[in-house]
Amino acid sequence: MTTLLILVASLLAAVLPTSLYVLIVWWFDRHEKEPLQLLAAAFLWGAVPAVLLAVGIELASDAPVTAFSGSYGEIVGASVVAPVVEEAIKASALVAIIVLVPGEFDGVLDGVIYGSIVGLGFAMTENVIYYVSAWGEGGVWSWSAIVMGRALVFGFTHAMFTSLTGIGLGLARGHTQPGVRWLYAAGGLVAAILAHLFHNLFLAAGEFCILSLLTDWLGLFLVVAIAVMARRHEQQWIRAELAEEVRLGVLTPDQYQNIITRRTTGPAPWRALARDAVELAIKRHQYARLGGGRGNRWADIVALRQRLVARRRALGDAAVERHRVCLTCGVLGDETEGACCRSCGAPWTQPTAREQRGEVG
Repeated sequence: MTTLLILVASLLAAVLPTSLYVLIVWWFDRHEKEPLQLLAAAFLWGAVPAVLLAVGIELASDAPVTAFSGSYGEIVGASVVAPVVEEAIKASALVAIIVLVPGEFDGVLDGVIYGSIVGLGFAMTENVIYYVSAWGEGGVWSWSAIVMGRALVFGFTHAMFTSLTGIGLGLARGHTQPGVRWLYAAGGLVAAILAHLFHNLFLAAGEFCILSLLTDWLGLFLVVAIAVMARRHEQQWIRAELAEEVRLGVLTPDQYQNIITRRTTGPAPWRALARDAVELAIKRHQYARLGGGRGNRWADIVALRQRLVARRRALGDAAVERHRVCLTCGVLGDETEGACCRSCGAPWTQPTAREQRGEVG
């Protein structure tokens, strides 16, 4: 019974603060909420496979590290091996997102969001292990001290470490030159490893624990500052890109004002229109900076314009009842004015039955 009580208390002490931290990160992503299933996958990767892989590799390295480092083996293992192994494994989740669903990893802010989620998942499971061990070694007082330290004082450390990797990958996403992209990606991972290394080293030294606290909170402040700047920059170009969509007739001025001021509550079709509009702004920004690229961003832009017109029809907007988006030039036109797009001369494609009804996938 005592074992079960220890396990339940440790689980609650790990899960409850982590849930709050995840909600904070999710709330911060104001404009384009990342897919919940992708966030859940990132969290679970950090919570289960990443921890198991890290523990396995670190245990396997104990003997060689001890043989090489002698009496300093424990410090070297905690301060060098663990940061390199853990940050590399957590980084693999971010790389997998970029490779498998590149359209969902758009820049620095997404790097902070996904990096934080992976790190929080890893920290939650690691905390359970530490809590159970602390109770077994020193009883309830030792357990309470460890919970206070890991859940509150150092609650965001793993999120901060992996966010640094995410920032590097996010910066890499904004460049076309391979050398620059690799430099940013590697720099982010190295920053995460160094931050983790100093955290563990100062804690292992004992008397330098306060330095660990200072460096962790300085790193967290840096990540938050970068995320705030990235979000403000994102707000600026969302405004600019959607203003162009108003000029093209894809959005109305009222819709534009509601979206940029985040007045996006209301019926489900309106919320879907607002989400699609922000995604369109992101694709336009990427296309302007990076060109077509992987995933054919121009085709994505045209498809999103089509969806926005269909959303407006679903909301009963008669102004776009006969309007269609040209698949060739992407311009919105009235198909009653002729058999071809007046902008580029391409023939109109026949709308599908679902498009005629204003339905969107």
